[in-house]
Amino acid sequence: MATLPFELVEDILRRLPVKSLKRFRAVAKLWCSLIDSENFVKMHLQKSVASNSHRSLVLGGLAVYTVDLDSLDKAHVVKPPFYYKTVDCISNSCNGIVLVISDPPVLWNPFSRDYKVLPQCSAEYPVVDEYYTKTTCGFGYDSIKDDYKIVRVVEYRNKSSHVWMNSKTMIYGLKSNSWREIEDFPYPLPFLKGHWRAFVSGAMHTLVEEYDRGYRARIMAFSVESEKHYEVAMPPGFRTRTFELNLDSIEGRLCLVCTNRSRAVIWVMNEYGVKESWTKLVSICPPLIEEGDFVKPLAYSGDRDKILLNCEDKRLFWYDLRKKSIEDVLVDGMPFVFYAEPCVESLISPDGPPTVKKLGREKIKGKKIRNKRDDFLSEGFKLVL
Repeated sequence: MATLPFELVEDILRRLPVKSLKRFRAVAKLWCSLIDSENFVKMHLQKSVASNSHRSLVLGGLAVYTVDLDSLDKAHVVKPPFYYKTVDCISNSCNGIVLVISDPPVLWNPFSRDYKVLPQCSAEYPVVDEYYTKTTCGFGYDSIKDDYKIVRVVEYRNKSSHVWMNSKTMIYGLKSNSWREIEDFPYPLPFLKGHWRAFVSGAMHTLVEEYDRGYRARIMAFSVESEKHYEVAMPPGFRTRTFELNLDSIEGRLCLVCTNRSRAVIWVMNEYGVKESWTKLVSICPPLIEEGDFVKPLAYSGDRDKILLNCEDKRLFWYDLRKKSIEDVLVDGMPFVFYAEPCVESLISPDGPPTVKKLGREKIKGKKIRNKRDDFLSEGFKLVL
């Protein structure tokens, strides 16, 4: 009986789901050290993204559920390891981490169950009788600094007219575990459900409506890397007046969802920042959906011939991009009303690395570990020749 080469064992482990890896940490101290190491965590995520594997839907609402995107067979109840209220909202996912917009906010990996309660934002906001405040949060990943950031915008609006007056903006960095004030947003945010939905190419995107010279909508972006604002072009020749508009994303690409009584249309920007790359991906009309139904893109099928859509937070269906037809998805145990966010499973912990990670890959590859490799592998994989 011969043991597998260590590099092959490591490659096999990278292909496994998080639930299995969490169990395999108990095989041996050195397995635990490997799986917890920063290099392995990153390589596991890269492998999952590159192979489009270990994908799930996180469903929020009265409770939290996860649904495997490959099978779409059953909704599994997830009990957050912190106090979760039904009014709390779950944001977009970044590398397997979501932001639970509660008081205080919580960064949470629903697959590893690691979480971090954020410190209170200590900014002081002036109280003015004729104004009310509206708070919006955005969650994103700064790939330059390898940091997860949360943007918190408090807007002041007139109580009677709801007209935007000004705002105050704070940003949180996971590495520093602190909030700091940044330049205020120079434009009003739409009445979102408490958070940005479209984080693409290192930036949070929102639709800004203007009425100075008739109605006009434009896409504005805020980069969490440069902390600068910039405009993103609309689809060429697109007229906004006849549609209700929403921004979203699908597998790292910006989407513009347009809805009116006669149809729902989804545009996708195939090459970020290139106006001419906007493509009409989906166009659905009654009776496939009801008049005025809102749809949200979630994920492509494995062969990319279909796209999974959430309709009115009550129904999932596949839309066939070639046949222009739909197929309802029936998931056992799925709640009647829900909102869904696609998420890739990862080992990334918002609460920082455990102490065992200090061993890291370097020691595993070192001389001491090589001498113990046979004993290490004897507790795990073996190959019969």
